[in-house]
Amino acid sequence: KAGKHVYAEKPCAMSEKDLDRIIRTSRATGKVFHEMAGTAFEQPYLAMRDIVQSGKLGTVVQVLAQKSYPFFDTRPQDEDIDGGLMLQVGIHAMRFIEHAACAKIADIKVEQTKLGNPKKGDLRIAVSYLIRLENGGVASAIANYLNPRTFPTWGNESLRIFGTEGFVEAVDGGTKTRLVLKDKDLGPLKIKSKSLSYLDIFISSLLGKSKMPLSIEDELHPLRMLLRARK
Repeated sequence: KAGKHVYAEKPCAMSEKDLDRIIRTSRATGKVFHEMAGTAFEQPYLAMRDIVQSGKLGTVVQVLAQKSYPFFDTRPQDEDIDGGLMLQVGIHAMRFIEHAACAKIADIKVEQTKLGNPKKGDLRIAVSYLIRLENGGVASAIANYLNPRTFPTWGNESLRIFGTEGFVEAVDGGTKTRLVLKDKDLGPLKIKSKSLSYLDIFISSLLGKSKMPLSIEDELHPLRMLLRARK
């Protein structure tokens, strides 16, 4: 309403009602809104997205996603401040499923635990998701604050996408990849392009030089489903 375009950190909303208000306000004012939703546009996940969209894997039947971060004392114990584990960390796993595996989520069931919280507070430390996909497939995901600081990457991510024609995976923070099609093991992905900066794409779209790779509805759908699950 101030006449500015907006590029927001996650979570951009703490309820589905507020999420819808953001989308309506963007449309009403003509000002562009996007969240910092570039998870699937970093390598090797961008390459995995390209493989799925090429049809090489056939129909995506099952997805397995993980996102782990280290625990820090500065993380709010009150999850209503920043959305807690589900909205700060779990959102990446949901984006892996929807934006990298290109499989839209229909429903999520959640189990969470505070076990292992060094401060003995209310912040959940680990969450597991059981997910039904719109195409009839299934997915599983985990997120936690259990990544040791000795791990070579800040986040410990894994993504495995299983289709009717094979599977593609990235493990150990995306440092190891593999593509298997039918009875042929093609080994590590041959990644020739760099990660795409979602902020750069956003700015370029404002200048009329490119289009955003995701509609606002598709971009925010992983958050929408997490907000429903959290509620």
